[in-house]
Amino acid sequence: MFLSNFKNNKASPTSIVNIVVISVIILFISINTLSNQLFSGARLDLTQNNLYTLNDGTFKVLKTIKEPISLKLFFSDKLSRDIAPMREYGQRVRELIEEYVVRSNGLIKIERIDPEPFTDNEDLAILYGLQGMQISQAGEKFYFGLVATNSTDDVSIIPFFEQNRETYLEYDLTRIVNDLANPKKKKLGLITTLPINGGLAYPDAPASEFVSPWEIYNRLSEVFEIVTLPKTLSNISDEIDLLMVVHPKNISIQTKYAIDQYVLTGKGALFFVDPYSEVERNALPIKDRRTYIPGSNLNTLFSNYGAYVEPGMIVGDRISGRKVTIGRSQNSRVITYVLWLSLNKDLMNPNNLITNELESILTNTSGGIVRSKDAKSKFEILYSSNKDSMYIERFKIQFRPDPTMLLSEFISDKNNKPLAVSLTGEFTSAYIDGAPKLDDGTDAVKNPNHITSTKNGNILIFADTDILSNSTWTQKQDKFGKEVFTPIADNDSLVINAVEFLSGGGELIALRTRGTSMRPFIVVQELQKQAETSYRETEKSLQNDLKVTEDKLRDLQRGASIATQDGAPILSKEQADTLKQFREKIINIRKKLRDVQRDLKVDIEKLGLMLKLYNIWVMPLLVSISAVLVFISRRRKRISHLASLRNK
Repeated sequence: MFLSNFKNNKASPTSIVNIVVISVIILFISINTLSNQLFSGARLDLTQNNLYTLNDGTFKVLKTIKEPISLKLFFSDKLSRDIAPMREYGQRVRELIEEYVVRSNGLIKIERIDPEPFTDNEDLAILYGLQGMQISQAGEKFYFGLVATNSTDDVSIIPFFEQNRETYLEYDLTRIVNDLANPKKKKLGLITTLPINGGLAYPDAPASEFVSPWEIYNRLSEVFEIVTLPKTLSNISDEIDLLMVVHPKNISIQTKYAIDQYVLTGKGALFFVDPYSEVERNALPIKDRRTYIPGSNLNTLFSNYGAYVEPGMIVGDRISGRKVTIGRSQNSRVITYVLWLSLNKDLMNPNNLITNELESILTNTSGGIVRSKDAKSKFEILYSSNKDSMYIERFKIQFRPDPTMLLSEFISDKNNKPLAVSLTGEFTSAYIDGAPKLDDGTDAVKNPNHITSTKNGNILIFADTDILSNSTWTQKQDKFGKEVFTPIADNDSLVINAVEFLSGGGELIALRTRGTSMRPFIVVQELQKQAETSYRETEKSLQNDLKVTEDKLRDLQRGASIATQDGAPILSKEQADTLKQFREKIINIRKKLRDVQRDLKVDIEKLGLMLKLYNIWVMPLLVSISAVLVFISRRRKRISHLASLRNK
């Protein structure tokens, strides 16, 4: 019947509709199948940080591969069918690895393994040390990890692809490829008085607790061979490619001299000093916290290189200050703590490889860095405070920090404060006349090859040590009985970028700093902080008025000599009127404070209304208009084309 209708050119309208529908479905399936085959690697990346596009640094690493690298991707495919988020992330990881395979000209090969429960493949995953996530009481475990090997049997492993490290995915994969293609690591010399490499939290305390190596140390050790140097030394070996000095508190003159001579060789060095190290203070016995000053500096060296850290001063920033909760239970409230800073991208140097891709840095009680007057070196700021900042004396928080007092007494000097800087170029030795002398007049160090200056100095100074502490930049979670530290800021990327930059290897910098998927409501935060500032200023002014009124009332009450039977003074008309005024002022104060908070809420609600308007109406309208314009344009081209064919 269907064919006969076609032969007689009498196809029914229903048949025509069916043919059109079937043709559209077949065409749709064909186009999708063909596009999946021809354009599987093609995608349009519209994310702000190009999170789904291979970086140039990856291509540079891939070009260094000389011998084959084998990747074994363990993914429990069958078990993942009940874990939708992991299945989607598994596809993301697999597609990215396949991109590496394509771009490596065949030098990278991938093998996909499904370690089904209680099979040889699961035993292989366990043998390699991969981490399984138990998903049933029967003991079934979900595996999602990577084992990479090179031709010399070096092995590099990702035990489990944590979904919260998705923004680090390309970095993790490229680092593994780089480690196998270039297995020899550079040596990083570490001098520290903090337990960054593990050990006793405070060695001088008899009952100090033992702490594990900090997360920043673990991540540095993935890239460098870390050599811990003693706190008392007179020479730093030439085998040390790079020097890192953390909280050099009360180090000997011999050690200072060794550091100075190392810097003058032209090798890179980075320093973390601090006017008030909270991580050190918190490790102290409680009885010592009030009298002990947990500060450090190397200004005797820095000032000869071109800068110094402002002694005894901490940078406060009213805009970048983080929110903290003070008080107990029902009386608690949220306030800006001006000494704990959250620095956004606008405060980082966009022209420096170390900071140009970072999103946020968290610091606690950081110092400020000042350029020396007679400096001949280049002074480059890595990141700084806002202009709405000031220096605050260290003694104000030594006994007990009071966020409310610090905020109420805040007076901005309207200047940015450098918190981390790069110094390069001409340095002069802090020991221009030779090795330093001991108290008895003898040389502290015998050095026949004393260096007095260099034109190739290259150091970084960070005026904070808490920036390295786990509690500052990570959130600790328990995963399968193991502590996992999830970054909430780019502190680790900052430090590793700095170390790699100084050592001359910058390929991995852009990969590690692709940004995070978290996008805070910056405009809302600014509104809140502006309102809070206004609130505090209003509160302070009104409290002063209260005090004046209370003093006046107290003076009047002293003049009341007659008392009633219950002991209450008999008030004169003037006293009664003053008391009434006092009560009215209290009501007015509360009303004005409520008005400030109400205005804040109104501003935020207006912003939310505008966002809804754009998302719900404006954007769909623009898309619809674009679709109509494209349709009209194509129709006109088709009509024009048909007209030209008829004319022929």
